[in-house]
Amino acid sequence: MSYLNELEAHLHALPRDERDETMAYYDEYFTDANLSNSAARKQFGTPKQFARRLIADFYMDADDESEIRPKQQLRMIWVVILGLLASPVILPVALIMVALLVSALAVVLSIAVTIVSIVVAIIIIAVVSIVTGVAVVFNSLSGGIFFMGVGIAALGVLLLIGPLMISFMRACFNGLINLIKAIGRRFIKKGANYEA
Repeated sequence: MSYLNELEAHLHALPRDERDETMAYYDEYFTDANLSNSAARKQFGTPKQFARRLIADFYMDADDESEIRPKQQLRMIWVVILGLLASPVILPVALIMVALLVSALAVVLSIAVTIVSIVVAIIIIAVVSIVTGVAVVFNSLSGGIFFMGVGIAALGVLLLIGPLMISFMRACFNGLINLIKAIGRRFIKKGANYEA
């Protein structure tokens, strides 16, 4: 099996039109440079490694060009991690970068879980306080008003800090995405001797 055929087999994660365009480019490049399979392996690495770098490049560039959905961003994270492991960088450096990315992802996810927990706790406090206030108002007017006031105040706090929490969560996730792209561009393209 030729280098280009193996490369195409590993590019299944790319959209069909992008895969066709990439294969046409490298078919022409190999023809013009008169590259043999062994010369291609020496220049680009194995077809699987090269395909991972091309896929990572595509997803990092696609993320720059437009807003992509969170599912596609998660796919980009996975592709960059695979690209790092396939890059010609020394393996310990690649493993350290992958560990850094996994740690950063864990921090962002823990921030998201914390924010969601705070919002749920405020909602529970608000609902319990209002229900308690309604139940107590017939026995003690001041106690009922107090509990209903606490519930309404909790809803007010949620309305004030809710958008800030959501913005902070988005900023953390966007920062993570930018970190992943920066690491991917730095280390995936670092050893790549190709033009795309």
